[in-house]
Amino acid sequence: MRIDSTPVQHRPPLRAVRAARGMGLREVAERAGIDPGHLSKVERGQKQLSVDSLHRLAAVLGLHELASLLTPYVQKAQNSDAAGGATPTASSDEPINESTAKKTGENS
Repeated sequence: MRIDSTPVQHRPPLRAVRAARGMGLREVAERAGIDPGHLSKVERGQKQLSVDSLHRLAAVLGLHELASLLTPYVQKAQNSDAAGGATPTASSDEPINESTAKKTGENS
């Protein structure tokens, strides 16, 4: 039995979804409130997004299941902010972690 191998074009998943929607990087970044350069690095796997930014990006790209999975985490953060809880933030949509908090001087 002979199996023909067809070359598969590999694209990073985020870029593939964006391209399938016919949207440009700058358009998606603007609508999601993300810096275009940062989004480009995310697409190449060089940077990560915060949960909030990923939620906004999922909404812009029409990834409704992903957005709904992230909603409780985004709402939790918003409720914490509304209650006056100081939540550390990171620049450039970096995920919050111990090293980020140390870098920004926001240790609790």
